[in-house]
Amino acid sequence: MARHQRRPGAAVVSAATLTKGPHDMSDLVDRYLGAVAALLPKDSRQDIVAELRDLIVNRVEEREAALSRPLDKREIEALLREIGHPIAVAGRYGPRTALIGPEIYPFWLFGVKVLLAVAALAAVIPAGVALLTAHGDARLVARTFNDFIPTALSLIGAATLIGAAIERGWIKTDGFKNWKVNDLPKVPKTKKWFFESLFEGLFEVAVTLLFIGWWTKLVDFPDSNVIATRDGEIVLSFSPIFQTLYWPILVMAVVQVMSGLILVVKPGWVRARAGFEIVGGLIGLAIAAALWPAMPLVTLVAPEATVAGLANLQRTVEMSLQIGLWVAVAIILLKLIIDGWRLIRGR
Repeated sequence: MARHQRRPGAAVVSAATLTKGPHDMSDLVDRYLGAVAALLPKDSRQDIVAELRDLIVNRVEEREAALSRPLDKREIEALLREIGHPIAVAGRYGPRTALIGPEIYPFWLFGVKVLLAVAALAAVIPAGVALLTAHGDARLVARTFNDFIPTALSLIGAATLIGAAIERGWIKTDGFKNWKVNDLPKVPKTKKWFFESLFEGLFEVAVTLLFIGWWTKLVDFPDSNVIATRDGEIVLSFSPIFQTLYWPILVMAVVQVMSGLILVVKPGWVRARAGFEIVGGLIGLAIAAALWPAMPLVTLVAPEATVAGLANLQRTVEMSLQIGLWVAVAIILLKLIIDGWRLIRGR
């Protein structure tokens, strides 16, 4: 509510106007002002109540002039209801008490949307993996919702606490005020690009975080090296090279997470994202170079299978892994060229 300028002699006019009517009409205004005053800070209470009384008097005079008669009790009460409930009026006149103000709210809302998308991916992807690997049933759907809801509420609560702390100056954000228009991306006329870019970054971050959780054993994924087939069980034995490359693979995943976060939070930082992509690509090439001489990466053991049949299956798996490794190297090389160009040109 905007504060009105007090006219000279307004307090006298207000007292005279309110005492002209019946006692119960004056009592309504006094009770209303008293309720508002009880909710105001002590040091500014008197001035705000006087200002609010002037506002009520002006409204009464305008309404009486329009009707060419004094207002009755019912009309006075309706006018006070138009001005607002005492709690709402005290909130408008009093100090700022919003948990998250209008300046912080858009950032809070954007952050909540991002966190909800991450929570949804974190709940859905493990359930999908469990279903595809025959480690789950239809009850996984209900369990997925049960996992998503508390996670989403916790993330919203955390975002709200951070927003409230920023609103009150407990968390300093001076560094964020020095943003540059030149850092913003060139966005096409349609919003499709923005949402595709945001989804790509969120999906990349969520999937890579889940991989990190599985790789470091922090997330309990369905993990079995036994595949059931019509001809019996096949046991997969993985090469020790994966244990040797534990830290390089983990570092590459962390670099990929950082690249995805840049795409979500600062899409205009083209050079920074290209730099992380180049580092991740170089690590990927080094990992591929270490994996190639360690073939076979997976050894099959099937007690019930024939020797010839198992050998054919082993060759098929090994050839598939070799082709997959070559394809991965080709993709990495292509990305290194593209990201190198972006690092030079900055777009």
